[in-house]
Amino acid sequence: MNRFYNRLRELRERESISQNALANTLGITRASVNAWEMGLSAPNAQSLVMLAKYFKVSIDYLLGLDNSEYIDISALNSTEKELVCSMIRYLSSLKEN
Repeated sequence: MNRFYNRLRELRERESISQNALANTLGITRASVNAWEMGLSAPNAQSLVMLAKYFKVSIDYLLGLDNSEYIDISALNSTEKELVCSMIRYLSSLKEN
């Protein structure tokens, strides 16, 4: 479970959202978010689903069972999608070298 609280904090900080703002979005208390990030408690299934939807990640990613991250490009046109794919291929090739 320690991966969960690290992932949650990382995602929240990446989005530059406070614990209070995240709690308000989820309809819970800031103390709950703080307890999750400190590893003192764990969210219930409904909260996990809400967190995954909010951060646009899988529950497996949130729980640390999967390290894959995804980008939703469904709203892009075909040219924009190809540009994103080209950029990903380029960045991946840099890591291989």
